Amino acid sequence: MKEILLQEYNNLKFRLQKPLPQKNKFIVNFINGCKFEVVGHKKARYKVRFIDTDTEKCYFEDEITNNMWCKSNKQYFTNTKVIVEDLDSNEKVFKHIFNAKGKKVYIHLASKALGDTLAWFPYCEIFREKHECELIVSTFHNSFFEDKYPKIKFVEPATTVYDLYAMYEIGWHYHNNKVQLTKNPHDFKNHPLQKTATDILGLPYTELKPEVTFKDLGSTIEGDYICIAPHASAHAKYWNYPGGWQEVIDYFNDKGYKIVMITQEPLGDEWHDSKLGGTLKGVIDKTGDYPLKERANDLMNAKAYVGLGSGLSWVSWAVNTPTVLISGFSEPYSEFNDCERISTPKGNCTGCFNRTILDAGDWEWCPDHKNTDRHFECTKTITPKVVIDAINRQLEKSS
Repeated sequence: MKEILLQEYNNLKFRLQKPLPQKNKFIVNFINGCKFEVVGHKKARYKVRFIDTDTEKCYFEDEITNNMWCKSNKQYFTNTKVIVEDLDSNEKVFKHIFNAKGKKVYIHLASKALGDTLAWFPYCEIFREKHECELIVSTFHNSFFEDKYPKIKFVEPATTVYDLYAMYEIGWHYHNNKVQLTKNPHDFKNHPLQKTATDILGLPYTELKPEVTFKDLGSTIEGDYICIAPHASAHAKYWNYPGGWQEVIDYFNDKGYKIVMITQEPLGDEWHDSKLGGTLKGVIDKTGDYPLKERANDLMNAKAYVGLGSGLSWVSWAVNTPTVLISGFSEPYSEFNDCERISTPKGNCTGCFNRTILDAGDWEWCPDHKNTDRHFECTKTITPKVVIDAINRQLEKSS
């Protein structure tokens, strides 16, 4: 047998072939900006252009060689076409148009705030539907949404996700006290909060409520009631009309409504009460560290809700409770439309939040009139009658 194999081997005819030409590999991803990379041993020079296909304008251009990469600092979604030209042959050697269908895309919501999360999340699902991608999302409140969005994979923030085609981060970013326009194409302070998400994800803006996992378990309070949340994370957000909250409470108590206070800030705490003109009387005390699902249940069974530019107002909006929102420090476009919004009377200072950066470390922050008799005039000039009338209009909706 051995002799036969040797004979057959010796009868083989060998033909020398030229070695295959070396090729470089081209790699594209859209992880926090479009990135193009060349991997391989073939020495070559390339001209790389990233083109916005909506305008056909080139927004990034560079020259690289093999085993190099280049990347745009534009981190929000852009319909992008990548064109690569070999500078030695003057030939186009690569073209790629953004297409996330069937590919992994990761969206991270960078804020822990309730309002931000509820405002931004629903557009993740719109992005998934539009691009037919395999979507992974991280928020600091995944439990709000997981059961309602089965086609989205939820992960905790800072989770490493492999084999991504694209990634986007939704948030408010500053650099040197200026809006970081590499992360958002517009100054987010000039637009509704929800538009932050649509701008970054490249979607048309319309107000959209998320589907939330909160369940209506029935009222835990006998009779008709109104929820109030008079506290917020900054004094500038408060309704600062002296005695205003107590006047509203007394009016609706006289009409037969119970008033339920649902803030985390405790009733009876001297410092917090002082911001409301003293300890509020005639309220059912549900302040303190209640689970949010209980807050949501109280809101779903309330006849109306009255609050400020805070997370609980966004929860009320999300669960479709008739909502009254009092805000003078922000412009009317800043929050949601599906509410009775009470703004500063004309002729008074307003909207500082949309003009300047909030100093969260300064409780008395009022950039235009601090330490003057006009301090917080944006809400000091909103009268109890205006608030009462707005609540009555919302009560008519729930009757």
